[in-house]
Amino acid sequence: MPTFKLNGPPVELAPQDRGAFAWLAGQVYRRLHEGTPLPAILLMFAHEGVTTQAIPSDDQRVQAILWTLWQLGIAEGRVEGEGEKRELKWEKGTHPDIDTRPVIEHFTEEGTRDGRALAASLVISHGRRIRVNGIEMPVRINDFELVKAQAAEVEKRRVAMGHPEPTLAAASYVAELLSQGADQNDLRLRAALEIAADMAVRAMVIDSATQQLRIEGFNEQAGLSGAFLSGAPVDQFQAAIERVQALNRSAEEIGRKLGQRAQSGGPGAERAAAIAPAAPQATEKSVPVQRVFKPRRR
Repeated sequence: MPTFKLNGPPVELAPQDRGAFAWLAGQVYRRLHEGTPLPAILLMFAHEGVTTQAIPSDDQRVQAILWTLWQLGIAEGRVEGEGEKRELKWEKGTHPDIDTRPVIEHFTEEGTRDGRALAASLVISHGRRIRVNGIEMPVRINDFELVKAQAAEVEKRRVAMGHPEPTLAAASYVAELLSQGADQNDLRLRAALEIAADMAVRAMVIDSATQQLRIEGFNEQAGLSGAFLSGAPVDQFQAAIERVQALNRSAEEIGRKLGQRAQSGGPGAERAAAIAPAAPQATEKSVPVQRVFKPRRR
């Protein structure tokens, strides 16, 4: 078993039940919105637990923290000083980390017990982006109450659209806020982007003139990390990947048809051109066009 040096002495790491990592995810995830580096958050938790609270280093909570640091490539961490002069320092190890293997390999029964699934999920969640009209917009992790309030707005739009699929409602809300002039300093937009990213939305095209929206692509890794963080059983991880892959195949087919319609010059060609792909690309996906700002019931 590997060892992690915490404030000097090595701590032997042993596989833990998934519940320990679920506890840690609940403690850490929302704190990422504060901008503190993930290793610093984890190291502070470990230090406070072992030093301030005198929790044994073999406690499952401490073990989950140290495993996650280890899987991020960190082999040693220490906290120096007190109060305002306190410094958190960590050092990379030479051991394999989550970047040395394909992402899918972390989401296994073993990966849920040695911290790989959680480490990968946190890194994926923290690094998400949504491309809107060709512009990459970072997805920030926001305060829970803010996300809760904006999730209620998304639900209102889902009901108004008469559509059971929340993905389009989330994307439509992003489009609505942008049409109103919201920028990335707008907390509503930040939360809306996070909600859409949680549903694995990766890219979209918005045409304000025709009030049309097309989702270009979905993020397979986000779908996988979302399944883990929501507590889905390991045997459902593959289904989560396959769902996103199916959405992308469907999106690609819709994009291809829109491109053909735009080139044909027939009825609807101008509207299709506004939201069709600029050129066929394997990474550009589409889903059926939906009304964005004034959804119509079918």
